[in-house]
Amino acid sequence: MTDDSTQSAEQASDLTKAVAERVFARVAKADRERILLEAIVENIPVGLAVVDENATPLIVNSEALRAFGKDDPADFAGWYKAEAYRLDGTPVQPEERPIARTLATGEIVHAEVLELVIDGRRAIFEISTAPIVDASGERKGGLSIFRDVTVREQTERAERDFVTNAAHELQSPLAAIVSAVEVLQAGAKDSPQRDVFLGHIEHEAARLARLVRALLILARTEIGVEAPRAELVALGSLLEKVGRSLRVSSGVELQVDCPEQLAALTNGELVEQAVVNLAENAAKMTTSGRIVLAARATDDHVVEISVSDTGPGISAADRQRIFERFYRAEPDESQGFGLGLAIVRAISDALGGELDLESTPGVGTIVRLRLPRAASLVAT
Repeated sequence: MTDDSTQSAEQASDLTKAVAERVFARVAKADRERILLEAIVENIPVGLAVVDENATPLIVNSEALRAFGKDDPADFAGWYKAEAYRLDGTPVQPEERPIARTLATGEIVHAEVLELVIDGRRAIFEISTAPIVDASGERKGGLSIFRDVTVREQTERAERDFVTNAAHELQSPLAAIVSAVEVLQAGAKDSPQRDVFLGHIEHEAARLARLVRALLILARTEIGVEAPRAELVALGSLLEKVGRSLRVSSGVELQVDCPEQLAALTNGELVEQAVVNLAENAAKMTTSGRIVLAARATDDHVVEISVSDTGPGISAADRQRIFERFYRAEPDESQGFGLGLAIVRAISDALGGELDLESTPGVGTIVRLRLPRAASLVAT
């Protein structure tokens, strides 16, 4: 017969085993959940950072480290201090950052798009943040999710720029055509000047067609649909054609300087549009002296096309921004939309070229467009 003490010991042993088994089961479940959570955090295709109330990182996944160019989570501590801008270029103050607002007020931020400067590199992120609260409802930190949308935004920006460029650049030749038609309709069609106005219409219509083709090619190139089609372009003929269509002041001499056989494997319509924009800009600013359209081949098989003038020149401050969209140098405030030279820059980028500008106030300006793949129209 088993005494009471032995029976009590067996019961205690059974209870201990049962408790131990339950504890082990819960620990195993917790380990499985922890491993599953870690796997989810590491494999989600966005950057994730969990921070405490002081914005100190507690959990940082690999995608967040990659997005910020870090190898070690310890180097991620200053992530929220990165220089930040809205897409319109206005700076974002530290207290305006999504995670700062979340930690300060508990605000949930959904898909806010900001441009961050990380180690000198600009990247556009879509950022969402949310507070982390304990059982009592007290905020203990925050969660931030980063999605790199640089490529998406660049594509959308290229599409928006194309629409803007088209709307502004097409306005000038269209206005000239409409004006000439109105004059003809008012009675000039029966006058000796009829051919003059018809010439204006023909000139501006050709300009309009060329511009439309160039803008369409640029649009397809900038959004990555296709590269510009390359062909053998006779540069002498191209420069002569641009020179014939250029309207210069009466006191300005126009020169074309190009070897007869010089050619390039490039896109002729884009190169022509670039030269036209540069030449028209030179003609607009030059009232005396000369304008020279030139091309030459360098020793490294690069074609250098240049447009030089004896205009008023460009100040050092303006030279820094002259190829930006909508920027106009001070002497040019009343003319144009500031898109001609921006399109030249876009064309240079699309063709894999380089653009260089030299200018001396009071002396003149020279712009050089360098393109790869020089060629010859005859076998040597």
